[in-house]
Amino acid sequence: MPKIRLLIASAHVIVRTALGTLLKGVRDFDVVGEVDLAHLVRTSGQFSPDVFLVELTEAGLRGLRLAANLMRAVPKAAVVIITSNENPSYVKSILATGVRGYVLRSARNDELYEAIRIVYRGRRYIDPRLSDSIADLLLGTPAMSRPDVKRLSGRESQVLREIATGFTTKAIASKFGVSVKTIQGAACSLASGVYRLTSSSVRPCTASALES
Repeated sequence: MPKIRLLIASAHVIVRTALGTLLKGVRDFDVVGEVDLAHLVRTSGQFSPDVFLVELTEAGLRGLRLAANLMRAVPKAAVVIITSNENPSYVKSILATGVRGYVLRSARNDELYEAIRIVYRGRRYIDPRLSDSIADLLLGTPAMSRPDVKRLSGRESQVLREIATGFTTKAIASKFGVSVKTIQGAACSLASGVYRLTSSSVRPCTASALES
């Protein structure tokens, strides 16, 4: 039985090493490489993995753009995202890029193994801890009991969709016929809501951060 070839990507050496050590001990996995997140898209074609395992420390707009760029570079790739972001709108946008797997950092080892095997077979995997919030999103049920989940405005939803396809704020502004500042304002508002679930404090939002 052929092994599933895995490429691990993270901005942190200690995370790449830990994941590599963990997955190398699984009988049907073959870790073919470990790369820095900053070099992932550029080196994506060098390892020919079956599954990309991508750990996002800051799963905000940068993470969304990274996912979109990776899926453009390797459109048939099976990608699993590991993150702590539980915002259902963000999960939906990540999956819209073509990513197949979404795993929370609180997942057990066997759940990560299952996610890898499922996306390898061409199916989607969403962390089971997200089932209630995803169901609320699909049913249009307001998450009134979740003060940490930000409901998006129409403009923020438009910006999120465009970022998910890899567009910059300048390109989005041109598409909608509005100023760059208008789009940056919507993106900053969106970023604040995204980071609310991943940090104890909202991070500063700047134009340079949005474009990176």
